[in-house]
Amino acid sequence: MSNYFYGWYFRCQGKNGTVAVIPAVHLSSEKRCCSIQVITPTESLYREFPVCDLRINRKRGIIQIGGNLFSRKGIRMGFEGRKQKAGKIIHEIGGDTSDDKKVWVRGSLHFGKFTEPKYDIMGPFVYIPGMECRHAVYSMRHAVNGTLALDDKEIIFQNGTGYMEGDSGTSFPDQYIWTQSFFPGGSIMIAAASIPLAGINFTGTVGFVFKENREYRFATYLGASVTRMRDRELLICQGRYRLHVRFWDLGGNLLKAPERGNMTRKIREDIVCGVEYTLTCGNRILLHIVNDKAAAEYEVKE
Repeated sequence: MSNYFYGWYFRCQGKNGTVAVIPAVHLSSEKRCCSIQVITPTESLYREFPVCDLRINRKRGIIQIGGNLFSRKGIRMGFEGRKQKAGKIIHEIGGDTSDDKKVWVRGSLHFGKFTEPKYDIMGPFVYIPGMECRHAVYSMRHAVNGTLALDDKEIIFQNGTGYMEGDSGTSFPDQYIWTQSFFPGGSIMIAAASIPLAGINFTGTVGFVFKENREYRFATYLGASVTRMRDRELLICQGRYRLHVRFWDLGGNLLKAPERGNMTRKIREDIVCGVEYTLTCGNRILLHIVNDKAAAEYEVKE
């Protein structure tokens, strides 16, 4: 299959630090390979592998890239990654994006039982052919234990919190905002994006607020509309529900993203930033959280 990517995203947060890990495969007429990205609040590491190093079992939920293993039970890694260059990068195509600094990544993380959404986050959109990007949520919240070392710096997780999602298709959306955050006993993820489909272009959304074992879902297929979408603000309306997201102190590190199957697009992800979430139903405030350890990924043209 040409012009295709498939990847998972693990976010792990603990008292000792936060890390995101992205194993992926990307195929195009120009190149076929797989990769691992590791993002911390201060750096982003990237390592590319030949596609022959990839073993994947979607039914069992396992991806193996060389000696590195990723699954619903945990992660085991041991490889040398190259640091990504800093600087403002928007739709830069091609060119070397790494510096000369190499970092050894070693360790293993063990996951607790996944808190899965009630049904596929894409809803009926999962059956529509030709979508540029399909989103998946595998776990809204789970426990994380273990240690991950980047050279001599250890990130220790003791009863930490994890989240897992995935994406597949040909390219990331041209414009989008994504954010994810934990709060005591709960979790939130919301994404809004410009979506090309069957010759038209619309702004769609998917996401959830998981609170007190209840899932509040927001989605275009449920009637949700994106009424405000800027790089520092997002407002989703669905019936009597309103989800308002306000960002501040956005920075982030370089992250490679797919464009027509190739990992040539450069975007920003901040895995520890300030975000305010407010969920209301009519005049009732169901949730109000101000979190300086949320995650955000965005590319919006003003």
